[in-house]
Amino acid sequence: MDKHPLSPLKSERTNTKATKQPHAALAELPGIGVIRGELLKKLGISSRLDLLYHTPSRYEDRSRFASPSSANDGDTITIFARVHTAKLNRWRGGKRVLEVLLQTLATPAETFRCIWLNASWYPHKVLLRGVEVVVYGKVKQTNRGPTLYHPEFELMEKDGEEFIHLNRLTPIYPLTEGLFQRVLRRIQFQQTQKSPLEELQEFYPAPEDLPSLKEAIPAVHFPSSWEALRNARQRLIFDEFFLQQCILYRRRQERARLRKDRVEAKSELARKFLEVFPYTPTSAQRRSMAEIDTDLDVPTPMNRLLQGDVGSGKTLVAIYAMLRAVERGEQAALMAPTEILAEQHYLNLKRWLEPLNISVGLHTSNRKTSDRSPMDDERLQQQLFAGRGAITIGTHALLYESFSVNKLGLVVIDEQHKFGVMQRLALTSKAGCPDVLVMTATPIPRTLAMTVYGDLDVSILDELPPGRGKVSTHCRSESELPKVWKFIRDQLSVGRQAYVVYPLIDESDKVEAKAVQSEYEKLVPIFDGFKVGLLHGRLKPDEKEEVMRQFRENKVQLLVSTPVIEVGVDVSNATIMVIENAERFGLAQLHQLRGRIGRGGNASYCILVGQPRSLESWKRLKIMEETTDGFRIAEEDLKIRGPGDILGTEQSGLPPLRFGDPLADIQILHRARQHAGKILLEDPQLKKYPLLKQTLSSAIGKRTLATVS
Repeated sequence: MDKHPLSPLKSERTNTKATKQPHAALAELPGIGVIRGELLKKLGISSRLDLLYHTPSRYEDRSRFASPSSANDGDTITIFARVHTAKLNRWRGGKRVLEVLLQTLATPAETFRCIWLNASWYPHKVLLRGVEVVVYGKVKQTNRGPTLYHPEFELMEKDGEEFIHLNRLTPIYPLTEGLFQRVLRRIQFQQTQKSPLEELQEFYPAPEDLPSLKEAIPAVHFPSSWEALRNARQRLIFDEFFLQQCILYRRRQERARLRKDRVEAKSELARKFLEVFPYTPTSAQRRSMAEIDTDLDVPTPMNRLLQGDVGSGKTLVAIYAMLRAVERGEQAALMAPTEILAEQHYLNLKRWLEPLNISVGLHTSNRKTSDRSPMDDERLQQQLFAGRGAITIGTHALLYESFSVNKLGLVVIDEQHKFGVMQRLALTSKAGCPDVLVMTATPIPRTLAMTVYGDLDVSILDELPPGRGKVSTHCRSESELPKVWKFIRDQLSVGRQAYVVYPLIDESDKVEAKAVQSEYEKLVPIFDGFKVGLLHGRLKPDEKEEVMRQFRENKVQLLVSTPVIEVGVDVSNATIMVIENAERFGLAQLHQLRGRIGRGGNASYCILVGQPRSLESWKRLKIMEETTDGFRIAEEDLKIRGPGDILGTEQSGLPPLRFGDPLADIQILHRARQHAGKILLEDPQLKKYPLLKQTLSSAIGKRTLATVS
């Protein structure tokens, strides 16, 4: 589990007087010890501050008391009771069963049973006749009366001490093997309710209507009411959003301080390219190009996100931006997440730009010969970088030390969500102050974009170029596969091509899903008379390239593949896509895969084949039938999977969200954004807030945020 960003604020000093010294080593805190300390470390807890921020995942209302006789079968109830009899039986095999008969305190004539199978010593030792307890669990109405199996219970102390586990909103914590809920709850009660909270210092001036940290942390562990819990969580959510927005604001401040010398363009390559390009740019593309022009005319380096749905024409805008760099005698680099996508970009750009005498090279980990690897060909390297601009297409190999360029003026990163902020910085660090254009075909809801990409200017391509074929999507069960294969044969017979996508390469005992290797062997005889190709990530680069070349040239009519074709494959004659085990894919990935068809003028068909085990799973797939709008699909995907799954911390370089949800807590997000901007505008160096300065540095590290000076 990730530590809370506040965790590194103070060092933990060992002190044997653990009960008096709140900065004692974790193992020396009351109720922990060495063994439990090691278990807590498995949860990412290595300090008392980590422990304080290890908050409950949910709560159970154990404050409502009910009659077991009147409860429905399966109801979860809390009961005040007195032990009437307790009997420990032994079954065959040595298993012990403890059966306790209890009387409710409200109505002593009303009795119920509690049963513990394979009982431990603890209930047997303490549940003695006459002992009063509070019991919590699910009721099962049996012919012997109401019975609770393995309920939780707590002895009713006579000294007035508060209940920890019952008679309250009871916290339920994330655990690890060997650490029990009651033990951790007791530890947290000691640390949050009984011990001084000296670690919790206010690191920034929070809004006055929110509780202080010393009020919020105890309340989020052991709330007195749902309202108190809501207020406490609002403070923790605000803190998270505030830290994120401070980081994003600082990134903008740092970028604003950078200066880039703008050399006057020596040619009009970008304009000439648009004149000979076979398609007329859409108004959205022209708007994005104009925004890029504005960025490239000011001394601050461009830092722009180009966001557009599948097929909206981002590549054309990226080429325009790269040509603007080449006009100035600079180099441009485009980084793609896969070799297939890099190869696709290379072939397209070489075809379009060589007539303009623009050198284009390909640099991947597996391309180290000929003109496709300018970094490894000294003659071509001199030609590319001898005083005039050029363009290099590559994969992660562009990050390696072997790739270096003089005058790298523009970096384009395609499919930004496939990379992390560290990779973006690694490439841009190869030049002084390059302009940066990041692109994504995974539409990001504006609320999430504001959270993760708040340091970028955003251009949106919200219309598709003309000439795209209509794509209709249909959900089918596996029993209908024979009809699906017949439909594909009919389409192949009239000259079309098709994809069939499977989630796995090889069959797995652990995952119930079809594998591309075995299914390919089944499909070859079904499509006798047509060439069937196989594509997956374990093929050698030359083998992948050959399969794709044959598919582009229609020498392969049916391509059986894993999701490796998710991005970068552009074959206009391919009009059918079948995705098996579709329920195993996220909506955004299904939308990306569907984007491989409909690229010509012909009607196209996406068939989602699956066996969802729940109505909710079918409804999720039905969304794909209803719309091809990537932004709506992204919103639905966000609701289903949550923001942490769609854009993790590796992609953003930001601390993880543990409390806040950008959709559900959008008002708090807006407020935190304004608050962060106000503080950093008034005090950019954070001289008034040294703890905030330290917290920001600890939260993201020096690699992603320069130290505030």
